[in-house]
Formats: sequence, structure tokens, C-alpha cells
Amino acid sequence: MVRISKPKTFQAYLDDCHRRYSCAHCRAHLANHDDLISKSFQGSQGRAYLFNSVVNVGCGPAEERVLLTGLHAVADIHCENCKTTLGWKYVESILISTLQKKKGMPRDVR
Repeated sequence: MVRISKPKTFQAYLDDCHRRYSCAHCRAHLANHDDLISKSFQGSQGRAYLFNSVVNVGCGPAEERVLLTGLHAVADIHCENCKTTLGWKYVESILISTLQKKKGMPRDVR
């Protein structure tokens, strides 16, 4: 019996870089090496990388978490292809809202 497998399709392919980062489970492209900002981050489960931009990721709901450097607004991110949790990202909209609450500023001021 011949089995025809469905080819993996990702939302974005990263062809213009000599080195790229991909999902460990499905190999979906996630980021170019040129977008790597730092490997010096430490997450709750070990070493973490900070990227300027990523592709093929989905985002969970935003929440405030206490990290090693204090309280931050973050959201979990996952691979869009296989739904594996990849880590988290900083969320700017909650940070702005939190700052406005602390300073007593109206929310519609930009």
C-alpha cells in the first residue's frame, strides 16, 4: 500500500539567511539568525533566546508574571504548525495599560 503524506506547509519560509531557528518538533521556520538579539536570558526552564522578530508562531492570552527581573506583561507563544509551546513574549499593550494605571493617566491618551 502506497501512503501519500501531506507535505508540511508553513505560513512563512525563511530562505534569505544562512542560519535559521526552527521548531524542534516539526521543523517549522521560526527566526533568522540575524534576528537573534541575545542568548543571555534565563527562563524558568533554562536558557532562553531573545529575538527581534519571529514567524509561524501563535500567541496566547496576555498576563502579568513575576520574572527574575520583576513583574512583566507576557504571553505564551506556540508553533502554529504543531502547537508546541515555544516560550513567551513581552506584551507591550499591557505594559502601557499598567503604566497608565500607575500614573493615573486616561487610557485614550497616546
